[in-house]
Amino acid sequence: MGDYNKMEFKEVDLEEIKHEHPLILIDLQLLHQDYVEDDEDVEDDDLNAFQNFKCECAICGFGIDWYHRCYYKCKEHLSCNYSVHKFCADEIATTLRFPAHPNHILNLKKAITSGGEWKCHSCLEIHQLGMFCYVCSTCDYVIDLHCATFMEQNTIHHPGHPHPLTSISTIDPILSKCCVCGKKHEGMFYHCTTCINFSIHIDCVALPFKFLLQNDCFSHTHKLTVSYSGSIIPYGFKCRICRKEFSNELWLYKCSKCLYYVHVDCATLRGKSSMSILSSRIDKKFEVVGYSGILNFPLPDESYNILWHHISREKNVSLTCSIHEHPLVLVNTESTSRIFLLHDPMKRNKVLCNACVRPITRMPFYKCDKGRGCDFYLHEWCTRLPTELKNHPGHPQHTLVFFAKYRQFYATFRCDCCDLDCNGFGYVCSESQCDYRIDVNCGFIPEQITHESHAHSLSRFNASSSATRVECHACHGTTSDERNQIYFGCDDCDFYLDSQCALHLPQTIRHKYDKHPLKLSYIPIENHSTRYFCEVCEDFLNPNNWFYHCSKCSHSIHSACAPFILKSEQAGAGSVEDLGGVCHVININFWGVIEVTGHNHPLSFVMGTKSDGDCNVCSTTLESFFIFKCLQTQCKFALHSSSCHSPPPRDLVFRQLAPRHQLTSRHRLTPRHRLNPRHDSLNLRPLELRKQETPLQTPIAFYPSGLMRPGN
Repeated sequence: MGDYNKMEFKEVDLEEIKHEHPLILIDLQLLHQDYVEDDEDVEDDDLNAFQNFKCECAICGFGIDWYHRCYYKCKEHLSCNYSVHKFCADEIATTLRFPAHPNHILNLKKAITSGGEWKCHSCLEIHQLGMFCYVCSTCDYVIDLHCATFMEQNTIHHPGHPHPLTSISTIDPILSKCCVCGKKHEGMFYHCTTCINFSIHIDCVALPFKFLLQNDCFSHTHKLTVSYSGSIIPYGFKCRICRKEFSNELWLYKCSKCLYYVHVDCATLRGKSSMSILSSRIDKKFEVVGYSGILNFPLPDESYNILWHHISREKNVSLTCSIHEHPLVLVNTESTSRIFLLHDPMKRNKVLCNACVRPITRMPFYKCDKGRGCDFYLHEWCTRLPTELKNHPGHPQHTLVFFAKYRQFYATFRCDCCDLDCNGFGYVCSESQCDYRIDVNCGFIPEQITHESHAHSLSRFNASSSATRVECHACHGTTSDERNQIYFGCDDCDFYLDSQCALHLPQTIRHKYDKHPLKLSYIPIENHSTRYFCEVCEDFLNPNNWFYHCSKCSHSIHSACAPFILKSEQAGAGSVEDLGGVCHVININFWGVIEVTGHNHPLSFVMGTKSDGDCNVCSTTLESFFIFKCLQTQCKFALHSSSCHSPPPRDLVFRQLAPRHQLTSRHRLTPRHRLNPRHDSLNLRPLELRKQETPLQTPIAFYPSGLMRPGN
């Protein structure tokens, strides 16, 4: 090794360090600045190539990389590999006043002693001959160009921040909060001298601009793009991995094609300690392993019914009780040669069971033997509902007894389990002073289930007794909404489903607006970057909630709109914000026709829409209420099916013929939407009692021409 004190240096002028060919300025971050995701003019490989770019500066001998942003390269780059830092080319001067050697001025020189080496007095690095350096002629103090350009060498430029960032070197690593990921890190940080409060850890500085998420826990089809602070997250999406919210001030990774968003820490698995838990939360298909005997949801389609799984399939069992005033006939392929229509949304055939208010899609089933004028149907298994329920999870303190109602098909009650209106059969508390009542579907809630949307089994619990706020993963309703209080949950993963979403959303549905089956979707669809909207209600759809989707036609339907066949039913769905989960009128059977003394035309039981105007009795709006509406297209007569808030006109006479519910003499229900006591003289008469008139055709009762969807 040479004697540093005897090294010889020669003076250097600026012309000597200039390159013989013209130089061009290269911006390594040009493609990354204001980058628009999926820009067809920009290749992902080009973005990654620029970020990984490295070469050596011909003046200072140190590296040039993406974080310097700009550098000069020889215009004759095909035959000349000359490259230089921008600050080395623009800011190198023949003299330098160095802070660590303030008494003398340093001069730009070059070591020329043959076979020797020299050492920088600032960083103590050993250098070979031929390197440029700054030398003090008075005291032989020498520094290399790296130390001479220390501030420039330790300053980076990043497309995620508008100002230069400078590293602060310390003897020991510092512990500080990173403004990019929001976590505390120990190590080296870059700071913004303009913003003062902005610091970024070196690991976050080096985050790849494009990133393919592929590991044992999580994966995504497309490359994710880093998105800097201020990103707009549509639909209020949460991180797809940890399911926590995003901060507008933090960076994230996204795939706009699929509306896929994840935290940078979750994407890079830097929080490895929690990955074992998070991996169970991934939206993947559940494989039934080790859960024999437990019902697996969602049920395949609408032809499957949860009651069928709970009620004994013994043969030759008589009906539960007298549940209809007319004889019922069993309809199956062996006992009849007549053709009966089954529920088929594709053909607009609407056949619902009057007990559970669910579609009848297969034989055998029971039908009223009276023929036209009484469209009363029952699933075969719904005729064998038990007369009592003990230890119901929503009301374990009392026994619940079965009730069925007939004739007054329009009378409804509110289920105390799911908080939905119902005009089907149900169960009521046996204690005379207790008014607890539920529909038959809520009477049979399994203790434990598995669900395709989650990898673990889900256990039933009563959320009303829970001190913590529980949110349904499907519809994002919470226990504070005072709606469904029976939930299924996995405590290890904080994954919860209310009983309606867990049990009553089938895996596939058929609908008249799409010729293909629509499948229940738990997450946004891949390669679907446009806005979602519902084909039924024609309003926007939030893919944050579960919904039905046809991948072939790219059609989507709110889960709450899925049961709607009639345009008139859609008013019962509620606002767009409420269209997650099950339909709000899923337990209402819009069937039957009545006559009113004082009006010449028959009335159908429907959901009121805005076009129906005001009630002809009380003059208040009919929209979103259960109403009776005239079947004649040109007649605008309509009134509330429940109480009206002013006395009826004198020439409009109704008369009540039958009780609202058939119960034991000790227990009689009062529907939530009951007639006003002032209207005891009202008479609603089922149409089948009009023997001398021609019976109405079933299609007219189900599908009045004035209520059909426009254009169909």
